[in-house]
Amino acid sequence: MTAPEAPERVSFDSAALPPNERIDRYRALYALGADVTQIGPDPRAAFEAWRLDRALLYDRRLNDISHSRGEQRVGRDGFTHWTVTLVFEGLLQVDIGDGIREIKAGEVVLVDVSRATRNMMRDARIATLAIAQDRIEETVGPIGALHGLVLTADQCRLYADFVQSLLSNLPNMKTSSLPAATSALCTLLKVALETYGLHDTIVEAGRDGRRLSQLRTLVDGRLGDPDFDAETAIAETGVSRATLYRLLRPQQGLAAFILARRLEQVRRALSNPAERRSFAEIALDAGLVTESHASRAFLARYGLRPGGYRTAVATAMAETDPIEQIRLWQQELR
Repeated sequence: MTAPEAPERVSFDSAALPPNERIDRYRALYALGADVTQIGPDPRAAFEAWRLDRALLYDRRLNDISHSRGEQRVGRDGFTHWTVTLVFEGLLQVDIGDGIREIKAGEVVLVDVSRATRNMMRDARIATLAIAQDRIEETVGPIGALHGLVLTADQCRLYADFVQSLLSNLPNMKTSSLPAATSALCTLLKVALETYGLHDTIVEAGRDGRRLSQLRTLVDGRLGDPDFDAETAIAETGVSRATLYRLLRPQQGLAAFILARRLEQVRRALSNPAERRSFAEIALDAGLVTESHASRAFLARYGLRPGGYRTAVATAMAETDPIEQIRLWQQELR
């Protein structure tokens, strides 16, 4: 199936709804990833969300709104991605457990969504990049220690300029350009981190990022081989076992990483409306020999059984339901 020409987009504007429905509708939309609370007399919410390459880019205007992810929610939804939030206007307040920080216009804050967080917006326009951890680590390297890091306007000016330009140009871009655009976001974030003062760390992390990218290329090229396993990967990479397991600690090790890549191949096939093969055939092509095991693993990773996921994709495409579309997009960030 030929990919659609324009990037996929979801939009929402509370002003288009009756006053008594505005906050409830926005709360329902964000119930997938955060608890929404009204924190002032004039709650307003509008956004456009764009689907990139294992990343989402939100352009949001929010006032008197709070998003929170408590320990219970974090443990329940199993999200592992990161957010990189740039403030264009107004005030964003963030609490990652050590007190409220104020993020002003031009500044950027990095957040690991697998940890409890709360934010509050006052007359704010913000651009949030939600991105799979391994996708950003291909460029930046391991980022676990950067949770809560705030970059000043001077440090992230190139990143901010590119985000502004990208949001303006996305309506006219091709989907084939989205991987390059996502990589550019990661590269400019890396530049900002080096400007912040993490040059030596980033140089070393960049080596790890290249190793991760090379490993992913190797694994993806061998997914259809059911005999390809962690031991084979170790033998073929030329990288020590200790280094591989250090790099893949966030993914729970090499075997879990290989399984995740196999499941991602399955998910992409199930997302394709032109795909007519059965789940068993798709799973086998991805190196998952046992259908029952593949189904259980798919459910554990994506929260839906394969048949349910396929149905949800068809429903979202037919009805363009923004809640269902964003829910499915978020699965790609795991």
